[in-house]
Amino acid sequence: MASPTVLEIPKMRGIGDARNRIAESEGRPLPAGTVVISADSHWLEGDIWIDRFPEHLKHRAPRVFFENGGWEVELGGKRLTPPGSAAVSCSFECVPGFNNVPVRLKDLDVEGVAQEIIFPQKFFTLLFLENLEEKEWVARAYNQALAEFCAQAPDRLHGVAILNWWDPEATRDSLAEIKALGFKTAMVPIQPGKFSDGEPISYHGPRMDPFWDAVEEAGLPLNFHIGERPVNPTVGGRGAAGIFVMGQMGGMRNVWSGLTFGGVFDRNPGLRVIFVESGLHWVPGALQEADMIYESFPSHIQPKLSHLPSHYWFNNCYATFMVDPAGLEMIHRIGADRCLWSSDYPHNESTLGYSRSAVQAIFDATSVEDAKKIAGSNAIELFGLKV
Repeated sequence: MASPTVLEIPKMRGIGDARNRIAESEGRPLPAGTVVISADSHWLEGDIWIDRFPEHLKHRAPRVFFENGGWEVELGGKRLTPPGSAAVSCSFECVPGFNNVPVRLKDLDVEGVAQEIIFPQKFFTLLFLENLEEKEWVARAYNQALAEFCAQAPDRLHGVAILNWWDPEATRDSLAEIKALGFKTAMVPIQPGKFSDGEPISYHGPRMDPFWDAVEEAGLPLNFHIGERPVNPTVGGRGAAGIFVMGQMGGMRNVWSGLTFGGVFDRNPGLRVIFVESGLHWVPGALQEADMIYESFPSHIQPKLSHLPSHYWFNNCYATFMVDPAGLEMIHRIGADRCLWSSDYPHNESTLGYSRSAVQAIFDATSVEDAKKIAGSNAIELFGLKV
């Protein structure tokens, strides 16, 4: 007897690497007034860094080029992509619309997506640079290139800038540059690394207070996105790909609990933080356990919080998902106004090829009013989009 599947959208089954050759152009009409926004899509940066690096650092600029059947990354002459991985990743990195705006817009039209919030692809390989001057220019050049990419369709494509997180005293200047480039949101890594003096960065530590003050003052939503390589990788050999992706998509309760129990939201109540591509289903369990800890360990909770931990979720936090029937079943515990649909274009786990079915599943799972919020209205309000 064949094993049952928990996948509720038939088009998901067996789609694999074929997603860049198929598309779902038809579906049941969505209720009037529905605007579909992908709160998490991606672009392929290409060889964007060397022309934007200062002369004295050009020899250290990352290079991106097509070789060995895929897109390779080099830094200072050292190949950063593991052997064979570029060809494997070509299953989605070679989707034409990944770095071609006109082709991308045609894909969006077919998939029924009005606008996108766009995250990196190759930048994730460059997160852990130790030379801080190089790191600064990798981020600044990336932001400049992404702004130019999105400017080809400014009413539909909206980039996510890389914010300086490693030097809290420079965050305000970084935000000013980001806003001048026209960005509506920014991101920082889940694993922030170290300060220049070697001390590990803790987002809820006192040295990061100027960072959070600047983010709150700027008013831009801040994103944490899965996809970073482990600092101390332990997964290899048998089952490595499945084990890695399972770990990546296991939820962001550690990041959320650090910000919450560390008092970041208490000190900066105007913050808006988005947890990207880890789905919705982790949220109810995290809130349940956090409130239990708060009530059960009152003498241990320092700093003392002004509210129950769940309060900060419903006032400061959001999560994105592509297809999450388990999460949608618990929407009353998550909050419909906290949820953002995304296509994750054009990754292997993306909804490319069945985005219309993925959005329809939201309407099948909840009320029309809440489904409209999740499919796009929440993103429109959060990012200040024009429709």
